[in-house]
Amino acid sequence: MTFSTLLRGAVAGTLVLLVLAVAGFFAIRESAKTADHPAIHAALVAAEQRDVGLPLLRGMRSGFRVNYYSECVGLSMLLHEHVWTDHGEPGAAAVRADAILPDGTGTMCLLLQNALAEEMSVPWFTYARYWHGSLMLHRAVLSEASYATLIEVATVILAGCGTLLLLAFLRLLPWPAAVTIAVTILALTDARGITGLPLQATCMAAFLAGLAIFVGFGARHRGAGALAVAMAAGAFFNFFDFLYNPSTFAMVCAWSWLAAGLLRGEARRARDGLFVFLAAFGGYGAFWAAKWLIAYGFWANGEPMFIFGTNEFTRWGPAASADYWPGHATVAVVAAAFDSVWKIAVALAIAAAALGLAWWRRRASERGEGFLARYLVLMSPAIPAFAVLEAMAGHTMAHTEFTFRVVPWTLALALAGVFVAARQMTPAARNASISAAP
Repeated sequence: MTFSTLLRGAVAGTLVLLVLAVAGFFAIRESAKTADHPAIHAALVAAEQRDVGLPLLRGMRSGFRVNYYSECVGLSMLLHEHVWTDHGEPGAAAVRADAILPDGTGTMCLLLQNALAEEMSVPWFTYARYWHGSLMLHRAVLSEASYATLIEVATVILAGCGTLLLLAFLRLLPWPAAVTIAVTILALTDARGITGLPLQATCMAAFLAGLAIFVGFGARHRGAGALAVAMAAGAFFNFFDFLYNPSTFAMVCAWSWLAAGLLRGEARRARDGLFVFLAAFGGYGAFWAAKWLIAYGFWANGEPMFIFGTNEFTRWGPAASADYWPGHATVAVVAAAFDSVWKIAVALAIAAAALGLAWWRRRASERGEGFLARYLVLMSPAIPAFAVLEAMAGHTMAHTEFTFRVVPWTLALALAGVFVAARQMTPAARNASISAAP
């Protein structure tokens, strides 16, 4: 990619991002404005404690560790929104995102239980670092139905977004590669386990939908178009996400872009794949920054919108852990991904099946020369993905229930990459093969 290509992609992506930011603000404002907060409160009070993650903060679902912290944070925001909407300030309610102030994150769900009984019994703080687009679904469903219905709706949305991504991969990749990705992610991530956690299910649905947007509409573009779509997809994901997997998202975008180039006989370099990675990651971060700029317009009586605890940001680097050492975050996510013998066994079985299928199809593949070089270029986006995890080591290790997902995604791409890199699709190779045929 030339400098002109990068500049045009950045300008186009920025314009799209600004439109999405404004549209996103009005969407969450309307969501908070039209929500029936008394009905939401009644629905949460009527929900069984195990549905809302009380009183335990952590648990196991489908063999995966789950953390209810974000669920309880989101539900607490819904409880407090009426303080602003009752005074005709739905924008402030949505952007401020007032949440329960925990005495240590482990108390969040216990304090939510107190708030459901008596809202004034718990302290609140402004959690405006996010917009929590996921709560739009909560407001719409809980205003009319039960928490159990919310779980069902979130599950359907998650399954639908996963299906869209699979179809996008099937359209882009050889079918064994697309199926390998789908099986690996379904078996080795908590996609099945979080179906009972509507906020996390919605965040993962946005992850999958954002990838479907890029794989379906951005991966085939060679230059500025790919960068603009990557930025837009990253911004879309950020609208819903709790900052758990942006580097994984960017890795999959860059990998799919490089894979599309290989399969179309285009020369796409690892450096250009890095630009796509940075576009997706940058779109995520830039949308977050745009949300903060909008939030600054909602100060109340001079009260700052962004309140952080003591040493809030020490968790973002080596200072988060006295025994931190280079590579510690990577080891932590790998250990979390394979914390059970059955996960190791499943990973080995999937790898054996995928490689066995690749070997069986070897005669149908036009491997040619340079397989290793093509494969290394294809897998190059994993390097910046894990570099981000190390740079955010404190966050990575504090939230391994979420950040571990980079490992199964990397495994999925590594196995699928065998089918992609094994195909020599350059015009010269094709013509030579056709000429050599009897």
